[in-house]
Amino acid sequence: MAGESGLAARPYTPGAILRWASSRYFSHINVDSRWESQVKQAAEAGVVVHVMRTLSFLDFFCLHVLLKRFGLPLVRFVNDLGLGIFEPFGKGVRRMRLRKQLPEDSALAGVLRGGHSALLFLRRPPRLGKRRRAETRGDLIRTLVETQRRMERPILLQPQTFVWNLRPRQQRTSWVDLFFGPVEWPGAVRRFFQFLFNYRNARLRSGEAFDLQAFVAEHQDLTDSQLADKVRFALLRIIERERRLVVGPTKKTPGRIEEELLRSPRVRAEIEAEAKRGKSNVTSVEKRARKILRRLAANQQPWMIRFLDRFLGWVFRRIYDGIVVDEEGVERIRSAAREGTLIFLPSHKSHVDYLVLSYVLHNAGLVPPLIAAGENLSFFPLGPLLRRGGAFFIRRSFRGRRLYTALVDAYLRKLVTEGFSIEFFLEGGRSRTGKLRPPKLGLLTMVADAAQKAPLKEVSFVPISIGYERIIEEGSYMQELSGGDKKKENVGGLLRTPRILRSQYGRLYVQVGEILPIAELRHALREEPDERKALLLAFGRRINREINRVTAVTPAALVATALLESRRRGIRRAELMTNARQLLEALNRSGAPIADSIRAENGALRPETLDETLKLFTDAGLVHASNESVLRVSDPRRVNLEYYKNTVLHFFVPRALISIVLLGHGGKVSRSKLLDDVRTLSRLLRYDFMLPLADEADAAWSGALEDALADGTLIADGESIAVGPADASAIVRQHAHMVRTYLEAYRVAIDALRRFPELSAKDWLKRALDHGQRRYFEGEIEQRESLHRSKLENARKALREEDFADDDGLKALDDWLEELLAPV
Repeated sequence: MAGESGLAARPYTPGAILRWASSRYFSHINVDSRWESQVKQAAEAGVVVHVMRTLSFLDFFCLHVLLKRFGLPLVRFVNDLGLGIFEPFGKGVRRMRLRKQLPEDSALAGVLRGGHSALLFLRRPPRLGKRRRAETRGDLIRTLVETQRRMERPILLQPQTFVWNLRPRQQRTSWVDLFFGPVEWPGAVRRFFQFLFNYRNARLRSGEAFDLQAFVAEHQDLTDSQLADKVRFALLRIIERERRLVVGPTKKTPGRIEEELLRSPRVRAEIEAEAKRGKSNVTSVEKRARKILRRLAANQQPWMIRFLDRFLGWVFRRIYDGIVVDEEGVERIRSAAREGTLIFLPSHKSHVDYLVLSYVLHNAGLVPPLIAAGENLSFFPLGPLLRRGGAFFIRRSFRGRRLYTALVDAYLRKLVTEGFSIEFFLEGGRSRTGKLRPPKLGLLTMVADAAQKAPLKEVSFVPISIGYERIIEEGSYMQELSGGDKKKENVGGLLRTPRILRSQYGRLYVQVGEILPIAELRHALREEPDERKALLLAFGRRINREINRVTAVTPAALVATALLESRRRGIRRAELMTNARQLLEALNRSGAPIADSIRAENGALRPETLDETLKLFTDAGLVHASNESVLRVSDPRRVNLEYYKNTVLHFFVPRALISIVLLGHGGKVSRSKLLDDVRTLSRLLRYDFMLPLADEADAAWSGALEDALADGTLIADGESIAVGPADASAIVRQHAHMVRTYLEAYRVAIDALRRFPELSAKDWLKRALDHGQRRYFEGEIEQRESLHRSKLENARKALREEDFADDDGLKALDDWLEELLAPV
């Protein structure tokens, strides 16, 4: 404490036992990544007062250890911790010696006037058997206000909290809470055991510094007591908010949630309606509803989160070379989480997606979201594990199940209103092609409706791109796309496979897109059904485009694209390097996020990138190398490589469509004709690529054309557009070649529609694949990867919606596509 003169006490010096404990137990504390810089900047700008919620010597000592570790100003004042002769600044010794004590408010003021840091606890823990939240003696917040009025330097209050336990606040009070304090503000005994059992998982989380000087100046009309009340409330709110980021909102028992949902007026009405439809009694329908909710609801448990964190850390270290996380994006997630509920919308390429985002968020000190998982994953023993990890299980289709739909809708509304983050896949199922699938509106509509009915709750949508250098399901995907039956598989089966745990799949990338607030959707939810659906679809497509925008270009994607540019059976390493460099330059121009492992310090392609990726591909049997530095990709394996090419193809599509149309017109065509043909082509390929909507298309294609003119790839000759010089011609052909397989697939689909117009979709697809194989072996189709189940399905769907119903229309379209492909 401060001495009688009012000067600051000497810094606290722990004894030998505590020094040993600090090295043994406190080195594991996970510190907020911004904490060191925040405290350092605050100390340079003014006087720092660390603020915590509940009196605790343990928290004081941990803070002291961290300040010393990072070389930050040490605390010279702390509230009376009630530890007698063991108090940190010797007040207990002074009391035993009957020496005069300086009051706490005077000591605090003296420390601050001396320009030293302090620590202020806002509350005492509850006494044994009592729930009273007594505040510390005196009003030290008012002392801060009074002292600030007399100081020129600002007092910066740094609210922070140590989280020793991941258990969220429980709505139901237990006898342990009564005697030892609740989880969120425990007594000394409970805090000690929390520390003892959880010190390896302890976290320090810090809010933004509170500028007391600016706050006092802004509220000149308030008295010191009124200012102190407002400051105290604001600090407690910030501390609780930071704690909730780690542990989540107040937890209710599954039984309590079930009862609340069944008492919901909308659910009650649907139960009664279901009873009438089925001519049964309400009790039996309610019993069925309870069974549905028990199969549906998550039951996230801290112990399971810790177990999965350790287990997944072990698995990921064995199969991946590392997880590359968008740290800036995670900080944006943290900021948005402080304001309200988050809806995470990741891309869906693998079963691993279910696990990786929760793993990343947990390691960033954020509570993992509750995840909408397919009911096919709810089997024993995996289902109970995932449920306790935060999964809730839903059917793939709700069609015809009105009671089920009402219960899912009510459950999602409950999660949103109570502040639980939710994760679901906007695409529905996993993408087998590497490209994003079109958005499915079912869960998006339910979540948006839930947010609309809670206008005071801030809800934000977080697009997430999860990318892989190699995916675990590679083999099964390729079998499906080549016409094989879909194999039933799940994440548990994948991770139990010894071959998987012995394999190397490169790096895994997690990127965060622009976070979109619910305000952008609220107007859409008030529209008529048709208009509402269109606006929701537009929002879903925007989410997908945002995911595409932040998708990292991985070494595997770059090298796979460069390999597939060759139309010969083999490609020399030098030619592959040239292709990769040209592609990287184009990606740089488009502003695509490039993986750090691809580029050297000067921004050029690292030669080692090629070697590392080729080893990854050769180990997987995708590429074969000869002694003459010739690399060969067997025809069946080209489909595998195209998967990785597709993950970045969206960066090239605008240029690719312009290039293939331009080459189809002999390398020179009027601007208006070029853009007209590009619009036609983009409309035809709308199910293959996430292309701009009608009202945005003109600006998008014109912008892509202007970019090509600006970098010299294309040149303007009066009203005409032409291919640039010799070097540019090679780039134009490279871009055009990227979409060749899609146009070849359309030609196969057109031929199949003309030959087998009456077949069902399933039978037609089988005949189309067989017919395409024959055309490939006869040389009419150049690329094996054109015979792709997804491409043919998309082509059939698009062609049936266009004005090509008769044979002549299809023949004319086929002739046009043949002209476009001829020079490529």
